[in-house]
Amino acid sequence: MRLSFLRYLLLTLFAYGLYSCSSTKYIPDGEYLLDKIHIQSDHPDYKSMELRPYVKQLPNYKMFGINKTNFQVYNLSGKDTTKWYNRFLKRVGEAPVIFDSTLVYKTDSEFEKLFINKGYINVDVSSEIKRNGKKANVTYRIKTNTPYTIRNYTTTIEDSVIYEELYGGPDNTPLQRLPGESASARTPLAKEGMLFDRNRLDAERDRITTMLRNRGYYAFEKDYIVYDADSALRSNAVDLNMKLHLYPEILPSGNYMETLHRKYYFNKVYIYLDYNPLKMANINDYHATDSIVSGDYTIYYQGKRPSIRPKTLINNSFLTPGRNYAQMREETTYSAYSTLHALNNVNIHYDNFIRNDSAFLNSYILTMPAQKQSATFSVEGTNTEGDLGIATLVNLSHRNLFRGSETFNFKIRGAYEAISNFSNPYLELGGEASIRIPKFILPFTGTSFDRRKKTSTEFLVSYNYQTRPEYDRTILSGGVRYIWQGREKQAARHQFDLLDINYVYLPRIDSVFENRLPSSAIYFGYKNQFIVGMGYTYTHSTLDPTQKQRDAHSFRASVESAGNALYGLSNLFNAKQDSKGSYKLFETYYAQFVKGDVDYSKTIVIDKNNSIAWRIGGGIGFPYGNSEGLPFEKRYYSGGANSVRAWSVRELGPGGYHPTDSTTFFEQSGDIKLDFNIEYRTRFFWKLEAAAFIDAGNIWTIKNYEGQEQGLFKFDTFYKQIAVGYGLGLRLDFDFFLVRFDCGWKAYNPEKEGSEKWAILKPNFRNNWAWHIAVGYPF
Repeated sequence: MRLSFLRYLLLTLFAYGLYSCSSTKYIPDGEYLLDKIHIQSDHPDYKSMELRPYVKQLPNYKMFGINKTNFQVYNLSGKDTTKWYNRFLKRVGEAPVIFDSTLVYKTDSEFEKLFINKGYINVDVSSEIKRNGKKANVTYRIKTNTPYTIRNYTTTIEDSVIYEELYGGPDNTPLQRLPGESASARTPLAKEGMLFDRNRLDAERDRITTMLRNRGYYAFEKDYIVYDADSALRSNAVDLNMKLHLYPEILPSGNYMETLHRKYYFNKVYIYLDYNPLKMANINDYHATDSIVSGDYTIYYQGKRPSIRPKTLINNSFLTPGRNYAQMREETTYSAYSTLHALNNVNIHYDNFIRNDSAFLNSYILTMPAQKQSATFSVEGTNTEGDLGIATLVNLSHRNLFRGSETFNFKIRGAYEAISNFSNPYLELGGEASIRIPKFILPFTGTSFDRRKKTSTEFLVSYNYQTRPEYDRTILSGGVRYIWQGREKQAARHQFDLLDINYVYLPRIDSVFENRLPSSAIYFGYKNQFIVGMGYTYTHSTLDPTQKQRDAHSFRASVESAGNALYGLSNLFNAKQDSKGSYKLFETYYAQFVKGDVDYSKTIVIDKNNSIAWRIGGGIGFPYGNSEGLPFEKRYYSGGANSVRAWSVRELGPGGYHPTDSTTFFEQSGDIKLDFNIEYRTRFFWKLEAAAFIDAGNIWTIKNYEGQEQGLFKFDTFYKQIAVGYGLGLRLDFDFFLVRFDCGWKAYNPEKEGSEKWAILKPNFRNNWAWHIAVGYPF
């Protein structure tokens, strides 16, 4: 095996050398291939990686920052374009970057602008071009020199009302922060002693503009704020004055005069349903069949009745008549209406007018109904521990069941899987029905919390039937959950499962399989049981699908408990206990435990082609009272496409446990889990993306369960039982979904003894690996 691997390695190196020799075959005479660029900067915060986006011409892209794979694919093509494979290689590869000296000077200019805007007025930028054969290398050198700073910062604001809005009243007491307004919104960005950073000064203009627009100044624009800078008094220092101009009001004569800025107040609100922007140029083209008036709200609709209840529309509008205009109220209304799945294409605009020297806005909310009903059908291939199968899912949805934007979903799922070493396959049939209502359904609650937060209540019930060679099992579930999050962008999401009921029923269990199980597994994993509990989940993510080129992170924490109320009632009414001290509900055992999980992941974007992502997570479940162990459905497992990828799913752990021929998947489950993953992602070509990763983790038990020897978590040994794997991945990114192929090899295997644990020292590429197919990134 080693000889074969060495042969492949030498072949790869030979091919790479061959590609390198032909790297200039598509470079015309008199032209040069831009081979490398170097950026030398003396500023500690602006090194090569941070400055590369400002370079006007970059060399061909290097995969993993090492090899110009795409360029080499292009060079494999021949010059005969009549042959399809030559056209294909050129299409998926990357053409050589022909050096353009004019772009070097444009890059010099970009660097100068960048540092001058940052306050380094005397920056020196130079470039050097070296040509060698048909290749060119460019070196950019940046010497920032002493920057300019702001010595004195003053303001000139002739509008005394706006001055108080920004800096407080005569007693210098600042105004209170508005609901939903961040603390940073009132924190000045410009101050004495800071660098003369023009970008930051521009951000200060944006901050002031947003702040004033949130306090009623609908007509206020950023251009009313200007700066006067005087650097004549002292070297490398600037005296800066911020000026806020008055409003230029146009007179009937056509001239204009400067007046104080006006505050605007919401007047009437008009809501148009069934407004189709493709068929209607403006509101005058809308012909309503009827309208509903509620106070200062008027709802126009077509047909016999409005497609959505008026109360729902009014409760989700924050353009409250009588209150001052606020940009954040407009944004909140957009956000609230977008969560009403019964509506599409929401648009808001205003008419302004002056009455009795006060300024008002009439608001127009234009909406279009979404398609009420939809059906989706999907087919997917499955690969569980090397066993191949197929699964289908049918999803039926109704987005406005009771005319309150309630979403009803009904799912039917079926799966078939051929199981190795068994003549009978795995079959699964199931259905789930749920309805989500866009408000809290609770007694003694009003609408104030629903307006401050995005809220919903979900009721769900499901049934699942599974038949395996070892057993038949049915699971009947139902629950009520509440979901809420803030109205601001990227707000944290909260989910509280008030009631989560699962009834597990096993009509058949194979006697041979049952005899192989330890008593704890039979007692809590493969007997009829109830799991009745509640839980809470907190999720926060900065990921924005529309801005993939930004760093992002996500955090998730959850806690759940089960059986406490039932255990208390059993004690209260002196229910019978069995020989193990456990109670039953309707002659069926119920589980009692508490469980917590936490997961944090972060993606760091290096450039448009490269990123690094890492994740750390873990969880612990503790059975007590009525349970000696966690239910099988609640136990942890390790290995698989989203864990330590050098192991197949449920093949790792617990701890240093060594599986045997008689091992069942119950033995390779635990009460504690730790995971750490890091991977480098790089664009390959076309829709393909490559990755290199390292995974580490394992599971452990919290008790000495029978049949799980060496699986107990101990503080002095657990770190020696953390498995480590490494691997490569290939991803096919279709924008709306991603198909992932990962292959992992074992580096450190805790189930082995002595030096055999270090599998990386004696690579076995035939048996010491696992591969996975999945949809979406692992984290």
